Amino acid sequence: MLQEQEYVGLLISAARSGLKQAVLRLARPLRLTPPQFWFLNAARELPGGALGAIARRQRIAAPTASRLAEGLLRRGLVHLEADPRDRRAVRVELTAAGMKLAQRIAPIAAGVRHAVVRGMSPREEAALRKSLRRVVANLEALTGEAT
Repeated sequence: MLQEQEYVGLLISAARSGLKQAVLRLARPLRLTPPQFWFLNAARELPGGALGAIARRQRIAAPTASRLAEGLLRRGLVHLEADPRDRRAVRVELTAAGMKLAQRIAPIAAGVRHAVVRGMSPREEAALRKSLRRVVANLEALTGEAT
């Protein structure tokens, strides 16, 4: 089969699998799963951010974000606080141990992000983002739900 005819869904699946395996290998010495790795990185990038904001940033469902936060809470890496301005919102704060780990994660996450787009021009990277957002929207329309 010609490369131009390769099924887009299979390429996306292969990219996702490769990304997950790379992060799994890099996060394992830190005793983190890939979702925990990215959650802690997002909590570092959004200090005191709402759990919902972290979920949206990571494109994960709110219940998944909540389970991740609770697991990290049990490990003493995050602290969860009710938002004084919005009773429905929960704020995520890194503990000292969580911040120390998140600071170790930061250059690893940056390296992974860079590796994903290595060799692409800024224009190609922008086109890829736009195309992937279209794929996500198309799949949301197909299933009738937002991811």
